[in-house]
Amino acid sequence: MSFDLNVQNGDLVIKNGDLDTVQGVKKLEQDLAKIALTGVGANPFAPWYGSTISKSLIGSVLPPDIIFSNAQSQLQTAIKNLQNLQARQVKDGQLVTPDEQIAFIKQISLDRNKIDPRIVQIVISVYTRAFSTVYTTLSMRQ
Repeated sequence: MSFDLNVQNGDLVIKNGDLDTVQGVKKLEQDLAKIALTGVGANPFAPWYGSTISKSLIGSVLPPDIIFSNAQSQLQTAIKNLQNLQARQVKDGQLVTPDEQIAFIKQISLDRNKIDPRIVQIVISVYTRAFSTVYTTLSMRQ
């Protein structure tokens, strides 16, 4: 089973004096959030990793429907890159459980906050190879 360090609100989680880890569904939820929020090119060892959604949402003067359509497309590309990474890990012999593997993207939705229109809520739902749905919810400020 693969694992990742547990990150909450941008901070590493310490549990019993050690760095906490996440596995299974929680790992996939975190992987989805990380690839969506990481800018493409931020990791010099994997320049393809991440999305350009922050550039799409922040400071754009295009109509909202075009902005959201573009952002959905960018997120879809990033999630497909994550899916390809998972397939490569499995091919290379890394144990990636079915709970951690994306079978397909169910939905990517973006909604503007009714109280503060600068905030966009993003919901990503994917279907796993374990036949379950995993949701990740993110908020971004425009």
